[in-house]
Amino acid sequence: MKKSLPLLWALVFCMGLSAQDVSVEGLVIPRDNEGMYVRNPNGQFEVEWTKETKVALEVNTRLFKGLKDNVLHYQVQASREVIRFPLPKGPVTGIVEVRNKGQLARKLKEVQEENWIGEHGLRLFFGESRPQQMASVDDLRFIGLWDPSAKPRNLTILGKKYECSLKKGGQTKALLFNVLGAKDCKPFVNRARVVGERKGEVIHAKEIHLQPIGDQGALDDPKLPRYLFIGDSISGNYDRGLREFLAGKFNLHHPPANCGPSAKGRSSILEWLGAYRQPGRHWDVISFNHGHWDSKNDKASYLANLEKIISELKKTKAKLIWVTTCPVPNGFPVAGELDENGRAPGRTAGVMEKFLNPWALEVMKKHPEISICDQWQFVKDNGDGIYKEFWAGKDVHFSGKPADKLGVFLGKHVLSLSE
Repeated sequence: MKKSLPLLWALVFCMGLSAQDVSVEGLVIPRDNEGMYVRNPNGQFEVEWTKETKVALEVNTRLFKGLKDNVLHYQVQASREVIRFPLPKGPVTGIVEVRNKGQLARKLKEVQEENWIGEHGLRLFFGESRPQQMASVDDLRFIGLWDPSAKPRNLTILGKKYECSLKKGGQTKALLFNVLGAKDCKPFVNRARVVGERKGEVIHAKEIHLQPIGDQGALDDPKLPRYLFIGDSISGNYDRGLREFLAGKFNLHHPPANCGPSAKGRSSILEWLGAYRQPGRHWDVISFNHGHWDSKNDKASYLANLEKIISELKKTKAKLIWVTTCPVPNGFPVAGELDENGRAPGRTAGVMEKFLNPWALEVMKKHPEISICDQWQFVKDNGDGIYKEFWAGKDVHFSGKPADKLGVFLGKHVLSLSE
């Protein structure tokens, strides 16, 4: 192990696990046929499994729309890769557990008055039929037969059908059991959450929740350099323009996630970079941005997060590009000053120009090898043209030609580094 197991105490679940039960998650790293390593910013943790270890595929419930003919088509987020998971035939038992007894009365009321059970915490056991029950003080689980073909999806308990969905909004994930086994815990292309018992310096897995993140090299042209672009939903907006402009020149990759705030970048950067020391998995160019999600952050935290991200990016030896955060348009309230805790005023017109971008520039000046792609200025300079409608609106996102132009602008910067 690279770091001592006491660090795991910070990762102990508060969901009913005993003092010896721990949970750790991160990128799957190879060990042998009896286990694996899980790597995250806290270190690299050794995991062993047995015949009793339960392995589940963790999916966002929105992916259930890709369930056809007993095959789940798993679209890797921010990627064109689709993984097909054959599902066992037969009945599917669905279990939804109420978090605590204090919530039980409200959940039972929703069942009785709305004929509805929320999908939060849904566990599915394919090819299994278990005794059905309503949740009670003695057992907080709703257990029934799950039917994904119904619209909306439902859970049949003791002969009565209940809608099982997220009709009140939000999103959640479900665990699919009996679909995968320990042999499917392949390194570098999966992250995993391991729930188990600590014995010495090894975690003995009771459950492994596998989350496919895609194979960064599966569709690559080995003759082309590899480019990773890190960003939030704005990077998703310009994805098409960037890819089309660099087609035939680079293998393009994006982390399988909305990269969100700088704090998420700090905690996830090792996972996003993957096994870049492995042949064919290196990075030649990496661009990165965190900004919109940090519009309520304070300067010290933001800068510290960026420094930590940069320290990991530099280890790849790739050419690095900081992409400035695009504007918040004038349809939003005008940005005020920092609050009493030094936090920026949130998603307001001018917040990037006034705070986030200057803060980031302070960091980049300490790292002159990092080039700057100033998308904020590009949008500003074209405010009377292609971005005129954007500036007058109340949406930070881009679509159509304005989005594609952002991608082309970044693509030209990437090409300039290769000249």
